[in-house]
Amino acid sequence: MIFTSTTARQISFLIGAFFLFAPFCRMFAQTVPVEPKIVIAPANQKVATKQNRNKVFRGSETSAEKSIVVDAKVNISLCIAEGRLKINGWERSEIRVFVGGGGEVGFKVLQKNKQNNAVWVMVTGFGAAQNREKSGEECLSGEEIELDVPRGAVVNVKGSASEMTIEAVRKVDIKIVSGDISLNNIAEGINAATYNGDVTVENSGGAMTLESANGSIVAFDAAPSEIGDIFKAKTSGGAITLQQIEYRQTEISSNTGSLKFTGEFQNGGQYDFRTVSGGILLVIPEKSSCKLNATYGFGRFNSELKLDIITENNTSKARSIVGSMGKGDANVNLTTYSGAIRIKKQ
Repeated sequence: MIFTSTTARQISFLIGAFFLFAPFCRMFAQTVPVEPKIVIAPANQKVATKQNRNKVFRGSETSAEKSIVVDAKVNISLCIAEGRLKINGWERSEIRVFVGGGGEVGFKVLQKNKQNNAVWVMVTGFGAAQNREKSGEECLSGEEIELDVPRGAVVNVKGSASEMTIEAVRKVDIKIVSGDISLNNIAEGINAATYNGDVTVENSGGAMTLESANGSIVAFDAAPSEIGDIFKAKTSGGAITLQQIEYRQTEISSNTGSLKFTGEFQNGGQYDFRTVSGGILLVIPEKSSCKLNATYGFGRFNSELKLDIITENNTSKARSIVGSMGKGDANVNLTTYSGAIRIKKQ
């Protein structure tokens, strides 16, 4: 390549300009700040923070609320995939459902009465009928699930994982895999079973069957609503505590937990307490009237109340005592294989 004098002068000018302006370029680069990248969330998007992560706000895009007019003695069915469930009885002939931090909610009317009011309703995890194929969810799912239902309602719940509280309805039937169950003021009967959780019942009536595989059972202030109602409580790995239970037929059993009964035996009642490797404690009035049959293996028997011994047998495997208190109006059977049996004065 042949450089002319003009070309040489141009090259020299460019080189000189570079060395002249280079310090100013470096200074400008140091003094002018780089604009930070700003990400603006959509106005309807809930930003997760430590403060709001566990909060649910009504009206947010992650909440759903619906209601339906029903009969005062409606039968309600629902399935819970996950979430904290609370059901409360109220005076209206209406079901109101709120799901916070979760999916949709809808109703499927299975039966109506002659007045065209819904008497059997399924609460679903999808909204309008056309959304079912899109969501594919029948079970409700959310952080908080709340239902207001008529006080005369019968509530049937099944599910996988849920902490639930139900108050002031007529009957409940619950079967869940995991979660605690708390029931209060249930008027006419309870069937409640959880595989991994505790069951607590208070101020309720009707026939009761309470079950837990790996949790404890507590019941107090419970009584039959009809003659012949039976109280049953069973757990594999937890304790059972009963206080002021007024049923004439009571069946209590646990594999590895203790049993405690505080209250009075009803005249003509039948009471069965059975545990494999736990103790049995009865706290009863001094003037109790019952016939008592106690069988125990590697434990001991002790009574603070006067017990008239009828028979007593001791073998290498078990010991048994048959005795009576007062007139012997109730039959009480106590069985434990590796725990103590104690009777204390209330």
